[in-house]
Amino acid sequence: MRKVIIRLRPNRFVRMLQKGMYESVEKMEGRELLKLDFERRSKLVIVDLIMRPGHALDDIKFPKGVEILNVLKVEGGTYTVLIKVVARSKKLSGMFKLFDLDVIYDTPFRADRDMIIFSAIGENEPLNRLIKLVKFLGEVEKVSFTNPAFNEHEILKALTDRQRETIIEAKKKGYYEYPRKINTQELSEELGISKATTVEHLRKAEIRLISRILEGY
Repeated sequence: MRKVIIRLRPNRFVRMLQKGMYESVEKMEGRELLKLDFERRSKLVIVDLIMRPGHALDDIKFPKGVEILNVLKVEGGTYTVLIKVVARSKKLSGMFKLFDLDVIYDTPFRADRDMIIFSAIGENEPLNRLIKLVKFLGEVEKVSFTNPAFNEHEILKALTDRQRETIIEAKKKGYYEYPRKINTQELSEELGISKATTVEHLRKAEIRLISRILEGY
């Protein structure tokens, strides 16, 4: 697995979406992506909003579908907030779905009127697909690769949300006990997805976890 960091200059479409917001916000820095739901076209994130001089949180004109759920911290002109984003329009929903790749979206994430930097962790093939896809958002100025860093407390971050949900549910239901208390068909019914999808998520999760635990061997 590798981590890619992509820097791009947003195109006219992206600039128009964000125009009102950056009249008040100087830049935005992501702290943590809490939830990313491609089925519901939504995400839940903690970000720092660094305001322009003379502006406050109430001045921000967010794009449609962006909502501040909670203000976590205020320090000078910087607001740390919990934000929910829902892609409501047909065009945005379509773009959102395109980024449903087998990668883990990560930090750093930074954005201002003229620049977007975002990161993802994954295998070479989905990362290369991601690099091609971001060209729909603007001109890619720089792409860099690095090795992702996980410690023993963060090992589940090596998994996508779906893989994490599946393997945790499997563990809770006794899939990894001997003898097994649940099979993949029963587990898939619990999760509300197909058996084939359940097996795929489990296998990918197991491979990633073992690779992280045994890295260097």
